[in-house]
This record gives sequence, structure tokens and C-alpha cells, in this order.
Amino acid sequence: MKITYIHHSSFSVELDNTILLFDYFKGNLPSFDKNKKLYVFSSHSHHDHFDESIFNIEKTHPNVEYILSNDIKTTKSQNTKFIGANERLLVDNLEIRTLDSSDLGVAFIVKVDDKIIYHAGDLNWWHWEGENTPEENKFAEDKFKSAVDKIKGENIDVAFLPLDSRQGNQYYLGFDYFMRNTNTKVAFPMHFFRAYSLSKIFKDSEYASTYKDKIIDINKDGQTFEL
Repeated sequence: MKITYIHHSSFSVELDNTILLFDYFKGNLPSFDKNKKLYVFSSHSHHDHFDESIFNIEKTHPNVEYILSNDIKTTKSQNTKFIGANERLLVDNLEIRTLDSSDLGVAFIVKVDDKIIYHAGDLNWWHWEGENTPEENKFAEDKFKSAVDKIKGENIDVAFLPLDSRQGNQYYLGFDYFMRNTNTKVAFPMHFFRAYSLSKIFKDSEYASTYKDKIIDINKDGQTFEL
């Protein structure tokens, strides 16, 4: 499995016969193998997770299918399927499930080639100290936990999880809760707004002490990992 960090929350996952592309909105795309079908996922309509430029991929790649959260309103490609929160969808050999985001749209759980891949989108424990009221922070916490608890204890091969420095001392909350409540083998930080040092800071912290070896360090856009 080859994983490429493209930018922000966008990753590609290349398997033997299939390529998955998550939450692309800008950045340099890898040179995808044109003999493999490409599935393009967009978790929600926020500008840093979706851009209509994804439909240009059809011009250069012969076999593309789009799986979009149903809050995205577009009919630019006939090869598009929409999915809402807490739904299931079978597309070719992909088994797709979703969770309800604690912000907008969905988180994706994709089973393909006996691998389970999770992309959080904006499903995170969003705690904004000094910006939200305690009641608003508690509501966000409960919504996040309610979603993740639906997959509590499940085996996940690769997870892409927000680690957002804008949250100050609460940056680790969602990542930590997810790792402690699922059996995740490998976790990639995302949504860190190019604060590349944050993953190392987190790995060296007491919070991640029991699973730090599962966290992948990302140092630049376009970085590729072989798993």
C-alpha cells in the first residue's frame, strides 16, 4: 500500500488494483497508474476539503468514480454517487460506511482488498477554549464521541485524523480518543495547517505514550509512505 500526503487533509492510497483519493482541493497529485480505477472521496463542502477541480481528473484518468458527501451540491460528473451520515454504499469491490461529522458532512470508512481505511473529514473533538461556551464545547464533545463510539473496538489498518494546532492545549483530544477506542494500526495526522512539528510534539507527549509508534511523521506536502 502506497500512501501519499498531498496537502492539508488530502491523501491518496494506492493498492494493487485500486486508488483512493481523499478530500483533494489543491496540491500536486501523484502520477496515478491509469490501469487502476480511481475513487475520489470528498467528506464535505468546506473549501479546504472539496474543490470542483477534482472533476478535471476525468480528463486524464480513464476510470474515475466520485463518492461525495450529500451536502456537496454538484452534477458535474455522471460518475458520482452521494452518501449521507450513517449510511452504507457498495461501489464495485469497495464497502463504504460513513459516520456523522461533528462539523459538516461525513467521515469515511472504506473496506477494500481486506484493508480498512478511515478518513475523518472534519469529524473531530472540536474544543475552542475562549471562543465557545462550555455548553457549546460539551455539545461538540458529545457529538464526536457518539460518532466514534459506533466503531469502538474495530480494527482499522490506516486512519487519517485531525491534529489541529489552532485548538491550543486541546489539539490532541480527538486523535487521542480515536486511538484509545479503536484498534488502529497506523495513524496519519492531518488538518494541521502545515504545522509539521505538531506530530512529533504529540508523539513525544504523555498523551500518545501507549501508541506513539503508530503515528506517522509528516514533514512536507507530497511525502510518500510504503506500508
